[in-house]
Amino acid sequence: MIRVLIADDHVIVAESLSILIDTMDGIEVVGTVNNGWQVLTFLETNDADVVLTDLHMPLMNGIETTIRVREKYPKVAVMLLTMSEETSVIKEALVAGVDGYIMKRAERKELEQAIKTVASGQKFFSEAVVMRLAQMPNPNTTNGKDNIAEHISLTPREIEVMQLVIQDLSNNEIAEKIFISPTTVETHRRNLMKKLGVSSALGLMRWAMKHGFDK
Repeated sequence: MIRVLIADDHVIVAESLSILIDTMDGIEVVGTVNNGWQVLTFLETNDADVVLTDLHMPLMNGIETTIRVREKYPKVAVMLLTMSEETSVIKEALVAGVDGYIMKRAERKELEQAIKTVASGQKFFSEAVVMRLAQMPNPNTTNGKDNIAEHISLTPREIEVMQLVIQDLSNNEIAEKIFISPTTVETHRRNLMKKLGVSSALGLMRWAMKHGFDK
């Protein structure tokens, strides 16, 4: 069973999430807390595989909670469940080392997939977040308005593949989604990695952060 700890200062939200997640196959909620300090206190004496935390909480917000959990409990995955699509918040979360970033408007199926993905050691980011990473303007360019494709000459297909790679999809899964062969996906992936100078999906995330993408 995947053990989930929920952190949200809105009690009714935390309780509703707990009820929902407990209906998911192979997942159980081991506790609900109201802020980041309570997350750390809980983990001192209890085991959890995933911390599902809100962004805005008193005493310690979701970003600070992520940093503290990564430092003290590196084997515990942390995922933000939030309404925020702000570029600055996404960047902060990535720098903090968050394992997942999912929107509160997500459907049950996506939330379940997200929990299972981060529990397995992979990253999960909602499509809205991936789109932000792919389309943020780069302030290091001359006019500050060039997007990724213009700055490093990515093709529309490469951007599409990048968005799916960041979600930790396999070549076969990507091929099914965009109706091309796995071999073609692999070619796009190699070209993409070469252009960006990275060697993994994690490298893509780090590349996006390194270049200071902002709104």
